[in-house]
Amino acid sequence: MKYLFIISCISGILLFSCKKDTAIGPPAPIGPDYVLPQGNAPAAANDKIQQLFNTYGSYFLYNFTQKDFEWVQSTGGGSSKIDTVVLGDPAYTSDMLAFLNDVWLKFLPEDFKKSQGIPYRVMMADTIKQYRGPGYPAGMEYNYWDYKVVGRAIAFAGMNSSLRTMTAAQKVAKRNLLIVPIWNYYTANKMLDIPAAFYNVSDYAAVAPTPPVNSTNPVNQAAFRARGFLPTSYNVVSDAPSEWYYGTYSWPNAKSNDISSFTLHILTRTDAQMEPYLAYPLIKQKFDILVNFYKTKYNIDVRAIANATY
Repeated sequence: MKYLFIISCISGILLFSCKKDTAIGPPAPIGPDYVLPQGNAPAAANDKIQQLFNTYGSYFLYNFTQKDFEWVQSTGGGSSKIDTVVLGDPAYTSDMLAFLNDVWLKFLPEDFKKSQGIPYRVMMADTIKQYRGPGYPAGMEYNYWDYKVVGRAIAFAGMNSSLRTMTAAQKVAKRNLLIVPIWNYYTANKMLDIPAAFYNVSDYAAVAPTPPVNSTNPVNQAAFRARGFLPTSYNVVSDAPSEWYYGTYSWPNAKSNDISSFTLHILTRTDAQMEPYLAYPLIKQKFDILVNFYKTKYNIDVRAIANATY
């Protein structure tokens, strides 16, 4: 009886499986990720956002969710989960679009912008903040950021009334804060290369420089420059340079620090600011390699970015 029951079950399965399949029908259409226009921004701004999407396939968003802001393709680091975005007033959308064009987009050739030079999502926000944790006094509970890179998207803060009162110097300073992480986004996503010739100039296998390297030790600093190395950042108030080399423990990372410091300089330091450094032959050689490489291979004039005034 047991075997008869099993046979009858198999027969039943075969009987039903042989019935004519029910038509599935046409596939459901997949809608766009975002519907344009998004909201009540000025008509000219909505038209510009539509034009940018039609031309480059990129969404410039002023109305998005926290989930959009946090979205990444893979799970892993959860740092974005503690960041919060505050949407901007749509009235300033035109101002934000003009600002991003002036400090970024206008320097890129059309073919580069069309080949993912503009991220799929460019999120324009009032504020990007990160909770610092309990124990901080009122008004200091958050760190505030000018940008955040999330996967293949970049969020920019500052879409507010400050865009209409920004001085030329403030605009240059904001440009300098944004253009380096944008460039790092390009290199991290293999949209821009670093020329191998750059790494053939300075000797990273040689004995580490003599510490400390700073302005209070001019002999060591001059020797550091003579080996082809630049500062890694500048004080935003005094413009005093900060060196990446603090001692022999930092020497194993010389290559990555070297390209980071040169990226900063080719994109943010004017010709006048670069003049003292270019007196050192190895610095000038590496500087010229990078500038010529980006101009020749990508038709991007990095010095036009650094020298731009507003």
